[in-house]
Amino acid sequence: MRRFFTTIFCCISLLSFGTVNAEPVKCLAKVSRLTNKQIVTLASQGFDIAKRGVDFAEMVLEQDQVQAFVSKGHPVKVIIPDLDAYIKKVKSTQNKNASYYTYATMEKQLKAWAEKYPELCVLESIGKTHEDRDIWALKISDNPAKNEPEPAALLMGAHHAREWPSIEVPMATAKKLLTEYDSNPEVKNLVDNRETWIVPMVNPDGVVYSMEKSKYWRKNRRNNGGTWGVDLNRNYGYQWGNVGASSSGSSDTYHGTGPFSEPESSALKALVEREKFQASISFHTYSELILYPFGYGYNIPNPDSKVFVKMAKDMSQFNQYTPKNSAELYPAMGDSDDFFYGEMKMLSFTFELCSTFIPAASQISTFNELNVPACLYLIDKAGTYGLVTPAGRDELISNLSFDASMNAIVDNVDLFAGEGNAAMRNEVLKQLEKISQRTAALVCTDLKNGDSASWQRIKNTPQARLAVSFIRNRVLFESAHESSTYREDLVAEIKNS
Repeated sequence: MRRFFTTIFCCISLLSFGTVNAEPVKCLAKVSRLTNKQIVTLASQGFDIAKRGVDFAEMVLEQDQVQAFVSKGHPVKVIIPDLDAYIKKVKSTQNKNASYYTYATMEKQLKAWAEKYPELCVLESIGKTHEDRDIWALKISDNPAKNEPEPAALLMGAHHAREWPSIEVPMATAKKLLTEYDSNPEVKNLVDNRETWIVPMVNPDGVVYSMEKSKYWRKNRRNNGGTWGVDLNRNYGYQWGNVGASSSGSSDTYHGTGPFSEPESSALKALVEREKFQASISFHTYSELILYPFGYGYNIPNPDSKVFVKMAKDMSQFNQYTPKNSAELYPAMGDSDDFFYGEMKMLSFTFELCSTFIPAASQISTFNELNVPACLYLIDKAGTYGLVTPAGRDELISNLSFDASMNAIVDNVDLFAGEGNAAMRNEVLKQLEKISQRTAALVCTDLKNGDSASWQRIKNTPQARLAVSFIRNRVLFESAHESSTYREDLVAEIKNS
């Protein structure tokens, strides 16, 4: 009991010095003895919840809110007593060797890459903010000026202004794809066979305000008429509503006047509708989590849950984060992942980076090293798992290379072997049949040219039995009608395979 009252006293004392300011001082505090129902209710009331556990939530609170929790018997422990002061402290850790991207330095770097690597990337403004800043998107591919029928992935940062690390990982991924193209075969394969779009700063106005004013700011900078800002990650149109979001303009989770009321979320909507991505990651802080849809309510059926669980688990091997369904954190309506998957059928994930909102600048390289490999994994799997979901368009399958089609076959047969859900099994089999037919066509073309390397590989791949049967049927049919089409020894080998 003594510890309990000491915690309360310390919390109130730490906050009281800020009462002379025009704006109330906000702290990050851990509130305990909460039930799951209470945490969900707090989220829907507009409380800014950064992290939660079984019986606690770490929240952004003002002094009167701290006292209200204390008066109701909830232990409160202050983690960061003054969040604006915390921003200033983080800024002071920066130096010429380690610093966070600002809007200006990000823009400068993106333009420099576009100028240095014109054969690998193109820079586009996908929209303008309330304060007339460009929302920049960098496309990386081997033919960036062309819209090729290749699987596509999207990486985004800074939906929320104060989450500076979320800018760094997309930028670090772009750097790796561009600077290692000539020296790293894995990178070259991804650039040559995927289209990767990177929007490192979805919310430029908010980031500029947070950095230049040293403010612990979450939203964009819309003038609501007496209050400022909309939470962009509550402004997407799929199941937009009041669960885990607020209709009050003063709330940090204010969802706006309607779906896609904001230029930033509207710009992303237009981009995904145009490019028809197969997979995405939206970066946030903090909690060291990998989240996947649906997030707008508990136990919402997800037809592609097996793929989401597999990919989240695989990506967690790189960064040791915890994979979970978004609603397990707390249900929230209007977030990007629910729209990207629910409406656009993308394999969409959210990474909650780090163990605090903004680590010291010296930690940037550390969290980049943990998360860039996960980004490369997602870009790769956009062309395997992404082909058997509804976003796997036929034009992508019909343009697969032999290696790409084999990777898609192996990944999906391994994942869905013995699938008990008949509807999912039938959908996957339908797509696998198309991929196998494409693979068989490529192998037969090689065989007609006297090259049996692809045949030797596929016949020794157990997962490719369907493709092998297509090859056998085609070779035997065509050789029966035109004996010179294939070498006799190859026909004999395929007939007996």
